[in-house]
Amino acid sequence: MAPKELTDESSRRRARAVRETHWRFMERCALHAPLWFCVWNKRGLPEASDEWRDGLMTGMDILAWMHAHPTWFSDGPWDDGRYARPVSLTPAGHEALTQRDRYDMEPHHGGLVEPGYVVVPWPREEPSP
Repeated sequence: MAPKELTDESSRRRARAVRETHWRFMERCALHAPLWFCVWNKRGLPEASDEWRDGLMTGMDILAWMHAHPTWFSDGPWDDGRYARPVSLTPAGHEALTQRDRYDMEPHHGGLVEPGYVVVPWPREEPSP
């Protein structure tokens, strides 16, 4: 079955929040080389400045973003000592950060219940002058 297309404002605003998390993750990757990524911090470990420890659902959203843009990320093997894996931005990933408008409105795919969903994020609100 095809994914369900979500078009209501609430779903699109939630997708905007997810997309902003994608960009924050990439900014942290750019700041730390590597950023240690724990997709599911089930142990509740504290997060160091060079770590991104996430919850399973939101961590899976970041993994989906990484898989959608494999040329942007370089990731290494899981490290049991750090309980995370190292993730760095490639030159293409650094370039994508400078060209957010080009990628910002890409559809967000998700959902653990079949058939899943696809939603275009709500447009970014411009900061007030």
